[in-house]
Amino acid sequence: MLANLDGPNPTEDIKENEVLAKDNSIEFIIELINKGDYENSKKILMEKIKDNKNDEHALNLLGYVERQLQNYLSAINYYKAALFINNEYIAAHHYIIIAYLEIDKLDKAREHRDYLDLLCLFGCIEFTEANNAIKMYEANNVK
Repeated sequence: MLANLDGPNPTEDIKENEVLAKDNSIEFIIELINKGDYENSKKILMEKIKDNKNDEHALNLLGYVERQLQNYLSAINYYKAALFINNEYIAAHHYIIIAYLEIDKLDKAREHRDYLDLLCLFGCIEFTEANNAIKMYEANNVK
């Protein structure tokens, strides 16, 4: 029987040890996230926060990865940790709003939206996206 020539190329697959041995920069992690490689992204991010518990960017990305894996409560905890370090971290407010909407916590999403509105005094894409997500949630869920 002939091999399927149209199938995936096993040499293109990233092996776990190769990922952990590679550059663990935020840029590399974002590249993995953009490819949908959440498990390897998570492993690298966990190593980063083990080395530096105050890495707000890594904590925020870990929250994002957890949210993509539908671990919403874990995601929210990572976003909160990032916000504890820097309460003006716009991206973390944006992402926590989406996570709260995923678990039907509209009041918490609104709180962060209102704070994000203050942070984005002259407007920012994160506020616009979060506000639109809340409006869509309200239109579809609030009676």
